[in-house]
Amino acid sequence: MTRIPPKPPRPHAAPLAVSPAILDLERRVARAGAGTPEGAALVQAFWAGAGARSPLVEPVAGERGSRLVTFLWQDADAERVLLFVNRITDERNLAPSYLRRVAGADLWHLTYRLGSDWRASYAFLPQRGVRPVWLDGDDQRAIRAALDHGLADPRNPETCRNRPGTVMSVVSLPDAPAQPWVARREGVARGTVTERTAPDGRRAWVYEPPHVAAETPVVLVLDGEVWTSTQDLATTMDNLIADGVVRPAHLVMLDSGGQASRWEELAGSGDPGHYLVRRLLPWARQQYRISARREEVIVAGLSLGGLVALRTALEHPDEVGGVISQSASLWQDNLARQLAAADASGLRAYLEVGSQEWVLAGPNHQVAARLAQAGAEVRFVEYNGGHDYACWRGGLADGLRHLLV
Repeated sequence: MTRIPPKPPRPHAAPLAVSPAILDLERRVARAGAGTPEGAALVQAFWAGAGARSPLVEPVAGERGSRLVTFLWQDADAERVLLFVNRITDERNLAPSYLRRVAGADLWHLTYRLGSDWRASYAFLPQRGVRPVWLDGDDQRAIRAALDHGLADPRNPETCRNRPGTVMSVVSLPDAPAQPWVARREGVARGTVTERTAPDGRRAWVYEPPHVAAETPVVLVLDGEVWTSTQDLATTMDNLIADGVVRPAHLVMLDSGGQASRWEELAGSGDPGHYLVRRLLPWARQQYRISARREEVIVAGLSLGGLVALRTALEHPDEVGGVISQSASLWQDNLARQLAAADASGLRAYLEVGSQEWVLAGPNHQVAARLAQAGAEVRFVEYNGGHDYACWRGGLADGLRHLLV
């Protein structure tokens, strides 16, 4: 299997638009004179008013389901400013993602027309003297590494961290799916998270729910280092339990071992499903009060982990009763062999994918349909977003709500 995810260009150009508020400001600045004290005063009034919170969100006349979203950056010294928005920015054609500048001002802007249910992470990359990597070739890994280390929006308090740990800003439009369980709350009983050495020397973190004496379901979560660092799955679980929308459950969050090991195991020739159900699951049952029932074993993963979670559920039907798959990397393997042989009766599956994931949306639709044909109970969700922790952190909560009833 190839180890490089495909990077085709966007099938359609990003939906660039014009902000009425910015257009009005530019006209008033031009009348006052760009670079004059009067023009500068107009820009500063904008920063203190409509531009105090970014991005600027405006209605689209006659369209209740759309919004104009204007990203704003204040910088008097930048030569150029690149905007990186998850799956809106075309990594193979970055030129359209440079912000425009109000003449003679420190205000940079770029507007998109998007559905009112859209959510995404984003960052800015201002250019000051140093030549950016994307101007010197087509090394997609180097380009993505640079994009993954942009600057958060100082005018937007909503953030998340990406896989490398960089703080990214998050835009959530009014009709985006609610994420009420992500943030830590006061007064909520907290479970405990313990780092353990799992079979074969693997590292894992185990979440034990609060105030539970009986056996519980278990969720085997891939990429455990993400959910215990840049994302806080334990807090999400605490909140879900406190609100009474899920049964208490143990989480066994398995460390991927780093990028190289992750690719080797999840996309290589290994058999992570065998480890999960033959090694990790029996170990967890020996250590904790975990149900022996197949119906109460769930495997959860995203991206490469989503593919592995699906494969594990299909290849180990006697041990796994539930699966949460987020943006599964089905560009590698469409699971045709497993689905052709599968009797998925009794399997409960929650699959989600972003409508902005043009490589993955179609294959995930197809696998969801074929799982249902094979007898599984399938909940399929397509959200307006991309391959993005800003979306996945809420989607995982929704998957747990669906399966841990």
